[in-house]
Amino acid sequence: MAILYFEKERTFLLQGKVSTYAFKIDDDGYVCHLYWGEKITDCADLPTPWELAKRFISNDLKVDIHDTQEYRGFGGKSFIEPALKVTFADGTRNVFLKYESHSINGDTLKINLRDPVYPIYVTLNYRVCSEFDVIERYATIKNTGNKDFVLESAFSANWHLPNKDKYRLTYFTGAYCWEYQKNQDILKGGQKVLETRRGLSGPDAIPFFMIDNGEATEDFGGVYFGSVVWSGNWKLIVERDHASRTVVTGGINNFDFEYCLEPGQEYDTPMFFAGYTNGGFGNTTRNLHKYELSEIVHPKEKKRILPVIYNTHGSLENKTNEENVLKEVEEAHKLGIELFVLDGGWSGIGDIDSPINNGQSHRLGYGTWKVNKERFPNGLKVISDKIHSYGMKFGLWIEPESVFPLNELVTEHPDWIVGYDNRDFEITGMGCYSLNMANDDACNYMINRLCELISENNIDYIKNDFNRSNPHLGWRKAPLKHQKESWDKYVRNMWRCYRTIKEKFPNLIFENSAGGGKRTDLGMLYFAGRMHRSDNQDPLDSIKIHEGMSYFIPPKFAGGACFVSDLYTQYVNRRETSMEYQAHVGMLSGLSISLKLADLSEGRKAELARLIELHKKIRNTVQLGEFYRLMSAYDKEYGVYQYLETDKSRAVVFILGQNMQFGKMPERVCLKDLDPDAKYEVVGHGTYYKYSAYPPRYPAEIPEKVKNYGIFTGRGLMNVGIQFELQGHARSEILIVTKIK
Repeated sequence: MAILYFEKERTFLLQGKVSTYAFKIDDDGYVCHLYWGEKITDCADLPTPWELAKRFISNDLKVDIHDTQEYRGFGGKSFIEPALKVTFADGTRNVFLKYESHSINGDTLKINLRDPVYPIYVTLNYRVCSEFDVIERYATIKNTGNKDFVLESAFSANWHLPNKDKYRLTYFTGAYCWEYQKNQDILKGGQKVLETRRGLSGPDAIPFFMIDNGEATEDFGGVYFGSVVWSGNWKLIVERDHASRTVVTGGINNFDFEYCLEPGQEYDTPMFFAGYTNGGFGNTTRNLHKYELSEIVHPKEKKRILPVIYNTHGSLENKTNEENVLKEVEEAHKLGIELFVLDGGWSGIGDIDSPINNGQSHRLGYGTWKVNKERFPNGLKVISDKIHSYGMKFGLWIEPESVFPLNELVTEHPDWIVGYDNRDFEITGMGCYSLNMANDDACNYMINRLCELISENNIDYIKNDFNRSNPHLGWRKAPLKHQKESWDKYVRNMWRCYRTIKEKFPNLIFENSAGGGKRTDLGMLYFAGRMHRSDNQDPLDSIKIHEGMSYFIPPKFAGGACFVSDLYTQYVNRRETSMEYQAHVGMLSGLSISLKLADLSEGRKAELARLIELHKKIRNTVQLGEFYRLMSAYDKEYGVYQYLETDKSRAVVFILGQNMQFGKMPERVCLKDLDPDAKYEVVGHGTYYKYSAYPPRYPAEIPEKVKNYGIFTGRGLMNVGIQFELQGHARSEILIVTKIK
């Protein structure tokens, strides 16, 4: 059973495959944590709350035995970060949550807590996903009185780790075009705060953590991990005190946050899940990916194979019209592209050469999202019909939460714009205002507008962007006592908008773009089929960005508009790379192309067609297989990544060189988790050379792009490995490893 309750001991054991999470109702009525780690089955093996508190003899250093509460309210002798802070109508600001009852229903546990004096009722909700060693948690807070009270902090959970002298925190931070950068810190005394205050999750920090004892590797060691499922301001507080107690508290950020609970009203905190594995960071990744695919990812996206994508952003930029788009559609079809995405330029007014708004006249349509009749006199349906006639899918870029200052939405509905009644409208990014999704009318308008666009134009794919942040979230016309609830209401309404779209159009592929990495969280994964990992499409940078993202998000969802491009692969570093290298890096997920196809030479078209065909050959394994970081680009001048089908019948291995120097080649690469007694054929795809027989042995490229490495046993490939002849700057190779039946 996933949940065991021992009535005599008043103790709960939450059981995973390899882990146990334990807590009890103590003699004072508090629900206190006892243990989290390797699996146990007898509650007699657990420490007592008193033992957990007894680390020092000195009175000045003693700790409160109630500090280990599963959901601690602000109050009492504790100085640990509380999960809940409340101001009651009479000014009282502390709260004491004591056990009242509980219920178990399969894998779900509810524990009801009540303050003995004040009218607050809290239900702790647990769901145990035993197969993945994951526990989901959130709290329901209810006002049972006849007066308002205010939530000042309403985190989702306190997670207590075993008392140990050393822990290491792994987390991911970054910035625009520099997302998902891996950090590791030994935890010292005090608090380590990870948070976002931008109004949307990322890219400055990712709502995800891993904690180990400082000795875990990719393949070995115990790792605790967790994530707040929230697409707005979130906060994780990793706290370590003088007694080596380590607590992770997190949920919606309490920065500028209040929630006024009126009589009878309830508030559900965001879900915060966490887990434990004993197989190192690699097993943590695979466990997490399996959990997400099973419990979070939309059913239509679990097994979907993403089509080869063409996007106009890096080829036509925003200078699109019916003529040049249809020309690109024709060429895309010939090359075997399966999805054509019309990016910016389809809205607003003015033709391509219009000087309005400094040549950005299309942006005047941001808000109402009407089709630009000068550029597309026959509307978008003629584009959609042509694309569909070739058997391709039609995609459209849109930025629903963006409103251009001159758009009629601003004058007709000023209360729909983020800001304050007595302040001027404020640009929040890319010359635009933010549509306030906390406003129900604004949210409903956008739902209806998106549904109209999708229905009228038979749209198969929406690239949903958000090129701004919300440093504040003023809510015009809202009552003062509810103003700071905007941070919460905005996210929930935004989710409602996109969930409604997905429910109405379940086959629609929804890409969460958000300026590259700004909303990469699991809340968006409920309905997104792709997650734009970065606007930085430089393939050398993308390797580390992809690797960082892989700890948290299954690789198949790692999106991007311009993996193969003459423009956007040079956007950040002005660095040229080959089409083959760009495509190989793009194949780590779902391949996207943004070249001006009509202008390509026949030679480049042939090369692109070859690479598209290679991607189609391997994508089932890449998009549905399990992911392994064989060698990290953070540690070496190259990264090596393996995707393995669940029945071990095929693996695809990417070796992606960066700036390798001095004629060095990578060390032998050993694969993982193959069938040891089976035989596998190994075939490489890349650029290969032959050498002259005599010094100085100059290399000459051979026309074949395929290399037969031979046949090996699974045991040999795992223990002896493969030697790659990869040298120099931005070179790559892909191995297809196939079991011989």
